[in-house]
Amino acid sequence: MNDDDLNRLLGQLRALQRRQRRERPPVEGLSRSAVRVLGAVARSDGGAQPTQIGVELVMTSSNVAAALRELSGQDLVERIPDEGDTRRVNITLTAAGERLVADSRATRDIWLIEGMRDLLTKEEEKVLVAAGSILERLADYHSNPPRAPHEREESGL
Repeated sequence: MNDDDLNRLLGQLRALQRRQRRERPPVEGLSRSAVRVLGAVARSDGGAQPTQIGVELVMTSSNVAAALRELSGQDLVERIPDEGDTRRVNITLTAAGERLVADSRATRDIWLIEGMRDLLTKEEEKVLVAAGSILERLADYHSNPPRAPHEREESGL
């Protein structure tokens, strides 16, 4: 992919992300950090440890702890002692937390679903599904250290 195409694609992806963020309703009574932490807990499989949340969201441990206190105070998450290591806790969603996440995602997704239904042809829908599989592979990719700009030019990126 040449640089112009790559930059265009990156800009398009950023525009879609910005629009999705605008379509996400604010969660009344929760800070932005708490909402981010709530999402990370929801994405975790069977509970997340505070350290993992901090790494995923690039947040300091004190910010994660503050967000978890906020979420616990509203009964959206619970702390469950780790069975294998008593020094650790796993953070899971409560039923109220699960409902809040589901409602927030549904509201945010309505805009995208309506847009796809109203704007895309059947052929474009098929292309988008195929692109989704490719984007999923990219999201799971773990690279070596970033390459210098001159190395990307040589590789066609």
